[in-house]
Amino acid sequence: MKAKIIHVLCEGQTEQGFVEEVLRPYLQAQGVAGVKSILITTNKKKNARGGMLSYAHAVTDLELLRRMKMDGEYERHVFTTMFDLYALPDDFPGYEAAKAIGEPYARVAALETAFAEAINDGRFIPYIQLHEFEALLFCGIDYLAKRYPGCEKRCEQLKKDLEKTGNPELINNSPETAPSKRIIKAIEGDKKQHYNYNKPATGKDVTKSIGMDELRARCSHFNEWIEKLIEC
Repeated sequence: MKAKIIHVLCEGQTEQGFVEEVLRPYLQAQGVAGVKSILITTNKKKNARGGMLSYAHAVTDLELLRRMKMDGEYERHVFTTMFDLYALPDDFPGYEAAKAIGEPYARVAALETAFAEAINDGRFIPYIQLHEFEALLFCGIDYLAKRYPGCEKRCEQLKKDLEKTGNPELINNSPETAPSKRIIKAIEGDKKQHYNYNKPATGKDVTKSIGMDELRARCSHFNEWIEKLIEC
C-alpha cells in the first residue's frame, strides 16, 4: 500500500497552525503517512503569503503543487484546501450561482463541487469552512474564556449566539456577525481588561483543547471533510 501524503493549502496563518498542530497528529493516528500545510501565495514577487484575495491565488498554488507532487512507487499525494466561506473571493468558480442558494450547507456544497470541477484532478478534495475557521472555536467557548481571563462574562454572549443557531457552522456571515468578529468583540471589548486577540495562537490552542472528536461531532461539514481525508 502506498503511503498517503496530504497537502493542505491554507488561507491564513490560523488555518496553517491548526493543520500543523491539530489536524496533522490526528490524521497520522488514522494511518495517514504525512500532512503538509502550505500558506497561500498572494504576491510572488514580494513573497507575500496568507489572505486570499482572488481565486487566481488558489489555482496558481494548486497547479504548482500538483505538478511538483506526482504519485510514485511508494507514495501518493492528496490535495485539499482550508478556505473560509466568509469573504470568499467573488471570482471563485460557481460563486454567482451559489449566491442564490439560501441554505448554507447546500451553498457551500455547490461551491466545492464547482471548485473540484475547475481543478479537474481526482486527487483534489476541496474544503470551504462554514462560515469561517473561528466557527470551530464555538465548540469550546469555555476554553476561549480561560485563555483570556476577565472576559468570561462577555464570552457568555458567545454561548447565547450559539444557542440561537444550535450549530457552530451556522453562525452567520457578515462583517459584523461572522464568528471571528463576535470573538474579537468578546475578547477586546473591555477597556479595563484589554487584550489584542491573537487569531493564530488562539485558533490552534483552543481547537487542540476541544479535540478533533468534539469538533467532528459538532460540525457536520467539517466532519465530512475529515472522513474524506481518512478514506481517500
